[in-house]
Amino acid sequence: MAKKPAKLILVTDDEPDVVDVITAKLESIGYRTLKAYSGRESIDVARKNKPDLLFLDIRMSPMDGWEVASVMKNDGELKDIPIIMLTGMELTLEDIMNRAHLIENYIMKSDATLEKMGEAIEDVLTARTEAERILTMAGKSGVQKEMLRELKDRYMRKFTQYRNIKKLYNLYSLLYGENSVEQKAVLLSCLKKGLEQQADDLARLERMLVA
Repeated sequence: MAKKPAKLILVTDDEPDVVDVITAKLESIGYRTLKAYSGRESIDVARKNKPDLLFLDIRMSPMDGWEVASVMKNDGELKDIPIIMLTGMELTLEDIMNRAHLIENYIMKSDATLEKMGEAIEDVLTARTEAERILTMAGKSGVQKEMLRELKDRYMRKFTQYRNIKKLYNLYSLLYGENSVEQKAVLLSCLKKGLEQQADDLARLERMLVA
């Protein structure tokens, strides 16, 4: 059985030395890498090569990392490429509240050890592989197509909810520390915003159903 090629990771930073260091570390643990030195180049390289994951800096000009992430998540070809912010900018509450949906994780350059980057990559890629495995197994189970489609949809919804909750927990822990009392108040605010989003989604579905 042919061995699957190593996962391909695109590293984007406007400091070439940083890109070289990060790609060298990733290659040392078995990943293939691509390099980009600006936001626009990152999008172009991603579109051409379809990497399995993107490491992205925030502080770039003229297009910063958040702008790149937003463009990619609104592009049908690129939206499924997971993004990990690897940056010197500290995470803010605004980032979590308004931009967490764009990324899978957030690593400060000062904390970018080989172990930490490897754990973040594996967390993202292993979860996706497991979801794909479950769906493939379901497809071979002999269940009626109509029921199978419904089960797959429910599974992916649960999977997405779980990943989002886990991501938010990790981001809030990075911002406040795992044992902070203040973190609880922030989480309540986040949950409220999530409920409002769910209400909007339900209303949209209702309009579609009665149309």
